[in-house]
Amino acid sequence: MKEMISVCIPIYNYYAYPLVRRLVTQRDNLKNPGEVEIVCIDDHSSGYYLSQNNGIVDMAKYLRLGENVGRARIRNLFLKHTQGDWLLFLNDDAQVPDNFLHKYLRQTNGKADVIVGGMCLDKGSDDADHRLRFLAGAPVEGLTAAQRDADPYRHFLAGNFMIRRNVMETVRFDARYDKYGSDGDYFAYQLSNRKVSILHIDNEVTSAYVETNAECLHKSVEAVEELIKVYDDMWEDQRFCRTIPLLNRYARVRRMHLQGIVYWFFKMFRSPMESHFVTGRGISMKQFKFYKLGVFIEKRHYSTKK
Repeated sequence: MKEMISVCIPIYNYYAYPLVRRLVTQRDNLKNPGEVEIVCIDDHSSGYYLSQNNGIVDMAKYLRLGENVGRARIRNLFLKHTQGDWLLFLNDDAQVPDNFLHKYLRQTNGKADVIVGGMCLDKGSDDADHRLRFLAGAPVEGLTAAQRDADPYRHFLAGNFMIRRNVMETVRFDARYDKYGSDGDYFAYQLSNRKVSILHIDNEVTSAYVETNAECLHKSVEAVEELIKVYDDMWEDQRFCRTIPLLNRYARVRRMHLQGIVYWFFKMFRSPMESHFVTGRGISMKQFKFYKLGVFIEKRHYSTKK
């Protein structure tokens, strides 16, 4: 007997109605539609988006929070408002492929406790105005299931994964790390610590909304700032630090006592790098990695002696 899946969609200031409608269509075409429930929780969006998404109430369970609780708390909240044996988490801007729900349902009787469907880049949106987003996403998005499965915890993505309810009850998202990037990294680390089994499958979603270069740059700086918070709590745990590429680069620089030199070059070239990033011209992944390292050092430059 197949177990029940609860599709969990946290919504914040986004038009999620098309995603819910597509999922409802897929569910209704299943041999047993009762195997899937769809639950949406709105994290105190503005009135405009509440109005845009009002039609969801006719298709799925739809809750609206009276205050914004953030990315981690809202994911944990789905435990209270779902009934499924499995929780399938999706970002509100996900575009799901055909047979998306069917592919996940096929995995419910397997041995793995977490199933990761993956994400891929919409190459049709790869233009000068969005190039930074594609560069930033390339190392983690668009990998095949086999490539992701070679390092399953490192390639965990919180925007499209399914987890057994009893595992989610013990491994929660940590509200201390609530911003983009760090929330998923730390959750994956907890899964690794508990030796929770992960299986990656080819069931990728794309993002309907692709950030502009300027938006991606701003979001990346925020992610670095959030990573500093995680690092300040976790710096003694070398195993965790080795799982984060930016922390690996920072550790090498510290070992060679090169923070000051790197920071000097960063300050010297910051403005032209940001100009290139925003325009989408003449940028490279190596350049972007150096930029994020410079931001990390700037935000934390000798502020805490470890």
